[in-house]
Amino acid sequence: MTDVPSKAINLMELKPALRSRLLGLELRRVREANGLTVAELAARTRQSPQRIRELENGVAESPTPDPTMWCAWGTEATSVINVLCRAAERIDVLAPLGLNPVFERLDPDRCTVYVLEGTAIERTDVTVRVIPRGAGYCPGVEHPLTRFTLADGPAVVFYAYLHRAMFTEESRHLRSAYELFERLAELTRA
Repeated sequence: MTDVPSKAINLMELKPALRSRLLGLELRRVREANGLTVAELAARTRQSPQRIRELENGVAESPTPDPTMWCAWGTEATSVINVLCRAAERIDVLAPLGLNPVFERLDPDRCTVYVLEGTAIERTDVTVRVIPRGAGYCPGVEHPLTRFTLADGPAVVFYAYLHRAMFTEESRHLRSAYELFERLAELTRA
């Protein structure tokens, strides 16, 4: 039996922090867009391939990573939204009064936007589902939210507040978002 260094065991047990996961998603996208393998990037940056894989997988230096990230509106929040829009397999948006133009790189097969009846959405890159006013049910009007379902890890829930953006992968927020979008899908079925 081979001895595994204790640092390697600790790294295997670490969970990715949200900031680290987002950085890793972007690092992988840029590496792949440039046609580089992990080994090639490792050689060019004088890192080990294992370190590049850890970075791309968002391995945190802490065994208890922070699952929530707050950003002031501006470059950081927009960058995080863009990374999530590129990386998500599925995007569900509760935007009762319309979709924020910051959302880019969408397509109707993977992005559904739920809006109140009478709200105009002039985008063809999303599937629009209308919440009937007569339904008497409009959850989340106070805090529109988005669920980004990612292939490699938990989904990320995004809450748009007036002065800040909150991104989280806390289980209670994930559960609530999944329940909300299930109810909205039922409510908006034709």
